[in-house]
Amino acid sequence: MKAYDVVAGPYDTAVAARRVGPAPQPAGWAGPAGPAIDPVTWPRSPRTGQPLVHDATIGLPADYRRRSADLVAISVFDWPDEHGFLPAPAEFAAALAGDLSQVAHPDDPFWGDVASARPHPHAGVVGDPDTGDFYAAVWLTAAEFTGERTERPRQGRQLAPGEDLPPSDDRVRFGLFGDLWLIERDDPNAGRAPGLSWQRTDYVDVDDKDDRFSHVHIGGTFMDPNDTGRRDVSAWYLEIHRLGGLWVGDDENLVLDLATDRVISVR
Repeated sequence: MKAYDVVAGPYDTAVAARRVGPAPQPAGWAGPAGPAIDPVTWPRSPRTGQPLVHDATIGLPADYRRRSADLVAISVFDWPDEHGFLPAPAEFAAALAGDLSQVAHPDDPFWGDVASARPHPHAGVVGDPDTGDFYAAVWLTAAEFTGERTERPRQGRQLAPGEDLPPSDDRVRFGLFGDLWLIERDDPNAGRAPGLSWQRTDYVDVDDKDDRFSHVHIGGTFMDPNDTGRRDVSAWYLEIHRLGGLWVGDDENLVLDLATDRVISVR
């Protein structure tokens, strides 16, 4: 079993980041365009129905396709909501139940989109109990991974208090955008589960990990800068940092355990 860095940008950037192993392999993209899924299955905020923002779609090596060999990639989405851990405001709760009398723009076509929306068969949405933000993961078939990319569905005109989507130029400024590449990493922890920090036994401490490895990676050494031992993940995991403008509270990494039903691990 191998571990991989995920590098964003042109091929030359990936080549420059390579230390060992074969040439970089194409592995998806980071940016606002989503994969080739039916737009009605685009993940949405469970509080307000707003469509989440696509951060990245990443092709998975065969060893990491834990849900099914036919699900070859995973897409990651996010939505900022400072109050995501609270019940939906009354007007939004009513609107999601079909009563638009309390919202500011009942004629907004957005509500028709919400009414026709349905979950993707291989998706999950979770809320961060600390920040309130929402994150989603969607497992993709080969056709969904390689097909024509899908634009984010229209956003509703009315935002709830606490919903504060950063301007697109801010996401570009602080994020990592472009083509994605898989690069094998010479990682002593490839095939080992990071587990809880206080329970690690055969795990190797890599003192220079920030110099050797990317914070966006599949398997291997855990890279979260605030590793407080709160994430008990398997060896088949994915860590993401700032891909597509993704930001996790306290500038941590988003962790996805590809061997569990609840894929996204938050604090």
